[in-house]
Amino acid sequence: MRIKAFTMAEMLITILMISIAMIVMAPVMTKKAKQPLPQVVVKEGQTLPKGAIILYYGDDIPEGWQECSGQSLDSEEFKELKENISNYSYLPDLNQLFQATDTNLKWIIKVKK
Repeated sequence: MRIKAFTMAEMLITILMISIAMIVMAPVMTKKAKQPLPQVVVKEGQTLPKGAIILYYGDDIPEGWQECSGQSLDSEEFKELKENISNYSYLPDLNQLFQATDTNLKWIIKVKK
């Protein structure tokens, strides 16, 4: 089987056609990218519910939150949370996913109001 080599003219025509297609499609492809991303705003007085799990960056975990590091839910600290999720005895160990990448990046769970 013989492979056909392309001539310089064929290559230039192909590049020209791709360039024209990109110029024509650019406004359509970038229209969505120009729209602002929706902002998630928590209004004053509103809070996330107990049991909400979020990705947090920082050294100090906020009050009422705990790391998701496989802790037992039987402790007094998790009493309210255990009532709502009685099927589980332990928190998930989500922080194990990030141990090698960044020690300030943590999954945390809301345990108190």
